[in-house]
Amino acid sequence: MVALAVSLAAVAYLVLRNRRAREAVHALRSSEARFRSLVQLSSDVTLIVGTDGVIQYASPAARHTFGRRASTLEGVKLLSLVHPDDVGQTARFLGSLSAGQGRTVSEWRVRGSTGMWQWTENTTVDLSNEPAVGGVVINVRDISERRSLETRLTHQAFHDSLTRLANRSLFLNRVSHAVARAPRSQRPSAVLFLDLDDFKKVNDSLGHGVGDELLIAGAGRLSTCVRPGDTIARLGGDEFAVLLEDLEDMGHAVQIAERISTALRTPFRMQGRDVFIGVSIGIAAVLAGDSPEEVLRNADLAMYFAKGTDKGRWAIYAPEMHEQVLDRLELEADLRSAVDAGDIRVEYQPIVHLETGNIYGAEALVRWHHASRGQVSPSRFVGVAEETGLIVPIGRHVLHEACHRAREWRMRRKGARQLRMSVNLSGRHFQEDSLIADVQEALRDSGLEPKALTLEITESILMQRSDATLAKLRALKALGLHLAIDDFGTGYSSLGYLQQFPIDMLKIDRTFVDPVATPGSDPVLARAIIALGKTLHIETVAEGIERPEQREGLRAMGCTLGQGYLFARPMAADDLAASLIEPSRVPSVVEMYAPERPPLIPGALLQPDFQG
Repeated sequence: MVALAVSLAAVAYLVLRNRRAREAVHALRSSEARFRSLVQLSSDVTLIVGTDGVIQYASPAARHTFGRRASTLEGVKLLSLVHPDDVGQTARFLGSLSAGQGRTVSEWRVRGSTGMWQWTENTTVDLSNEPAVGGVVINVRDISERRSLETRLTHQAFHDSLTRLANRSLFLNRVSHAVARAPRSQRPSAVLFLDLDDFKKVNDSLGHGVGDELLIAGAGRLSTCVRPGDTIARLGGDEFAVLLEDLEDMGHAVQIAERISTALRTPFRMQGRDVFIGVSIGIAAVLAGDSPEEVLRNADLAMYFAKGTDKGRWAIYAPEMHEQVLDRLELEADLRSAVDAGDIRVEYQPIVHLETGNIYGAEALVRWHHASRGQVSPSRFVGVAEETGLIVPIGRHVLHEACHRAREWRMRRKGARQLRMSVNLSGRHFQEDSLIADVQEALRDSGLEPKALTLEITESILMQRSDATLAKLRALKALGLHLAIDDFGTGYSSLGYLQQFPIDMLKIDRTFVDPVATPGSDPVLARAIIALGKTLHIETVAEGIERPEQREGLRAMGCTLGQGYLFARPMAADDLAASLIEPSRVPSVVEMYAPERPPLIPGALLQPDFQG
């Protein structure tokens, strides 16, 4: 009985063991099935790579990631699928596994199903010692979209969204590297700071859409003026910067600046019209010990200095510029005070008939006498007034003062030919919505007849040839006044506007008058402007006449009117009024006003025109 019991116990044990074995096998098979399903259905690729770098197994997802069936990858070296630039990194990564670093993650590029290189994130575990695996298991995940998004975000963080150029952050980073290399480099580096001239006029007259197009086109031209390795950045608004590295010398930076200036001075074609701008450029050397901000500030300061001298210029930074710019800032503050206090005054220079010498009219010229600086040249303060907007209240003051004086003089010269008053109109004032109302108010308050007023505008106002410009000019003409183009021929605009715009007078710039009657010079431009005026029935006035020969030469060409030191310097209103009322006093007036240089032609030429 005992033997039977032992036998039954043994049988029961064997049955139980077999049942557990079957359950274990079933569980193992179920686990394998689940694992196989997960591997086969996963969008990630599972690779098993042997110690020789050859792929032993690839999951079905390989077709979507590598563009090949899984079976065709088996027996292929993994490195042959990796981007050439990433092979070294991948090899080092796989080699690190043999050093027992366990589970690691790395990124590299592989040839994708579209034939393009795509980024993958690769999580690797070394199971070479596991008999069931016998290799390195790599989980490959496609991260192309993530990397693309990261690239876009990085680009947006360091690039200007409008022009696609580098932004201030990236530019300063590049400059910091140039500063770090400066002590070791035998060749200098430089930063150019660029500010577009007259860009605000484009925005105001043609709209911000055209302004954006102009910035994009300007950025394109900039790229043609520098070398491939140079960095161009848009710092904001209409300001740009260029980092020039490994230059031959600073003269090389000047050459590039001049190249940029020439390129941007050429008109841009925008929406069927020519748009003209210029550029002021500051140049600063990249020196060891400077911070990137200091280098950029120095270039900015040089640009500010260049623009203060005249638009369209360049300047190289020098330490003494700080004092000069401070002086300019003080000048601006003093100018504001002078405008608020009404200390800006007006002088008048006669315009005469070249044939008779009789007075045709006068041009009102703004003047500023500073308490400590003395007489400040208009070339110094008018530019400051333009940039700060002070030119608008100054322009209103001059317009009102000139109209009142003209009315007063005309009342004193009853029966005489009507004297005309010419007033310069700044481009900034022209853009103001209040312009027409300002002119109407000056005429109404003074009682001056509109036909006695001539507004002088520069060619830059007409260069845009916009509908808004034409409408404003026609509105001014509708008031009954006259329009003149000042310094005609010094701009870059087409002559076509002379027929389009309602122009009454052309003022020939003194640079075209200087060659008249000068030995060896041919005043071809002055002659052409006079002939053009005759053809279009537009009056011509020559500016800057200083010698009798110039007067005679211009008169012979057919120019009817002129002004300049030959006849009289600009003078106070009372002095000119005295010459209008008492012609015999004119010589003493002129000599008193400019004793260092009496008129070259007797003052009797300054006779009022009493021919009716």
